[in-house]
This record gives sequence, structure tokens and C-alpha cells, in this order.
Amino acid sequence: MNRIESIHVAPTSTQRALPGRFDSALRGAAEGLVRGVAATVELAAPIIPGGTILSAAIRSGAAAAGGSPLAGSPLAGGLTGSPGGGTAGGDVLDATRTLQREAQTFNLQYLQLQEHMQRESREFTAVSNVMKVRHDSARAAIQNIH
Repeated sequence: MNRIESIHVAPTSTQRALPGRFDSALRGAAEGLVRGVAATVELAAPIIPGGTILSAAIRSGAAAAGGSPLAGSPLAGGLTGSPGGGTAGGDVLDATRTLQREAQTFNLQYLQLQEHMQRESREFTAVSNVMKVRHDSARAAIQNIH
């Protein structure tokens, strides 16, 4: 048997794993959740008691956790904190009014379509009744001849 003369042990280095897809997906989901909660609280703040305080707390907590709570959300830039403590969303209010006007226009068009369909239905019924009377009259005349 051969004898081992010396053993050399190399120092180990710490290996760090690169962030994987799961880590990135989890981080993205958490950021999306924070943005969603912050946006929801921003919208509900004027309605619920103490909403402005809650909104400010969530906004500052989300900012401390890493970034703007509304970054990447559709409300980014749409809501602004007013010094009185309430949220004044000029863009959001304008968008809401625009949507209400469009809904009103669509409702009016739908009502006009319903009226048009009812008118056509009445016309069809009238023509159908006239044709039935003519048919019955012609049939009765033919039967009287025989």
C-alpha cells in the first residue's frame, strides 16, 4: 500500500446564489401588493374615518420599504395629498366625470335602440295582421265559390 505524503486543504470561499426567478417573482408580487393596498387606501381615505391618517402611514411605510407606493399603478400622479389632510384627485375626478358622461351617452343610445326595436315590432305585427286578414278573406271567398 502507498503512503500519502501530504494532504493540502484549500480554503473555501462563500458562494452566494444569484437571485433566481422565484426571488424576483416573490419580490414583484410583494411590491404589487403594497402598491395595490396603498392605491386602495388612497381612494377610500376621504370616505372612511381616519382614512387620511391610515393613508399617510401606509404611504410612508411603503416608501421606507423601497419606493413610491403608487409607482407603476394607474393612480400614480393622479392623487395628491392636500395640506388639509384630505386627498384631492383632480385627475381622478375628471376621469370619473368623463366615465359618467360616457355611461349616460351609452344609456341614451341603448334607450333609443330599444324604442326603435319596439317600433319595428309594432310595424311587423301590424303588417302581419293585415296579411292574415287578407289571407283569411281570400280563403273564405274561395270556399264560398265551391
